[in-house]
Amino acid sequence: MASIRRTTPAEPEPEPSPEVRPTRSGPPKKARPTPTRKEAEAARRQRSTRVMTKKQARKEAARASRANRMRVLSARESVPERALLRDYVDARFSLGELLLPSLVVILATSFLSRIAPSLVVISTIAMYLFIVLVMLDVSFMWRGFKKLLAKRLPNASPKGLLMYGMNRCIQIRRFRIPPPRVKRGDTF
Repeated sequence: MASIRRTTPAEPEPEPSPEVRPTRSGPPKKARPTPTRKEAEAARRQRSTRVMTKKQARKEAARASRANRMRVLSARESVPERALLRDYVDARFSLGELLLPSLVVILATSFLSRIAPSLVVISTIAMYLFIVLVMLDVSFMWRGFKKLLAKRLPNASPKGLLMYGMNRCIQIRRFRIPPPRVKRGDTF
């Protein structure tokens, strides 16, 4: 039975290895003497029982999370194909940038169904037409980008870049991450 099973005692935390400087002749020597047991236990206790308020703990967790996100983001976004796509999308105007604000307006008009039902029908049709226009704009963007990619990075694969470019197109320019490096209409 699982509830009667013995639990193994927790392994003690391994000691940090002291700084070692290798020499050319003979084995490496330590830079400082080995700490006594009392010193090692005190150092371990101090590391594990750092007292923080809830506010400090939240702040520390947010800082660590932000640093981790930025490290992962910079590694993922530094691929040359993605950088080229970002610059290509940012240098041109896209109808997708207007998609989210227009959908908010259309949603607001849908609450007027009792007052003006014909307005709701018209706004719904307009929404679908606008989405089709955005999809056409994205397809033109993709065709142009594939030509540019073949010219500038001939061995690069466009795999996975369509959705990335689509997401970048429909984001409001101010909220794009990473932020745009080129202005609209600029060459890159």
